[in-house]
Amino acid sequence: MSIEQRNVVVCPSCGTENIEGVDTCEHCTMDLRSIDVPESSQVVSGSDLSSPVSSVRLSRPHTVLATQTVREAIAAMKSDPTAAVVVMDGTTVAGIFTDRDVMIRVAGRPGVMEQPVARFMTPDPVVMRDDDMMAVALNKMGDGGFRHLPVMRGGELVGMITVRDVMNWVLGRYFD
Repeated sequence: MSIEQRNVVVCPSCGTENIEGVDTCEHCTMDLRSIDVPESSQVVSGSDLSSPVSSVRLSRPHTVLATQTVREAIAAMKSDPTAAVVVMDGTTVAGIFTDRDVMIRVAGRPGVMEQPVARFMTPDPVVMRDDDMMAVALNKMGDGGFRHLPVMRGGELVGMITVRDVMNWVLGRYFD
């Protein structure tokens, strides 16, 4: 395995080195999203976890507009094996609407099916860049309890990485 330069974010609060791309410090949970100047560190480049997210067979993202109804979003989810849709405001990712949102925010509430999905989505979702390392995806999924992460390239939605995608990737790497 070769060693290459990789970027880490050092938490200004506690000094812990965090994987580039994480939203909060793993030690003190300080918000790191506003820190944009990573420091250099050494990471083993031969590790599978340094593979980019784009090396995974990403799920095709299903999208709905923020103005579409909850009924329309659920109908789109039925045709999607990931059980999630990305909610768009024009070309911008406004949120994500998952089966979890249906169970927590919609189920059992009368009269919500014709309301805009934007009222029930998870706004401003955590997203991945297609060149982020798999280690970052695993970190974000594990720390945030996320099962779906939209994947962006140059500000454009290009895929969705799911827990199932990650499991298939792991199984393919280590159990084939």
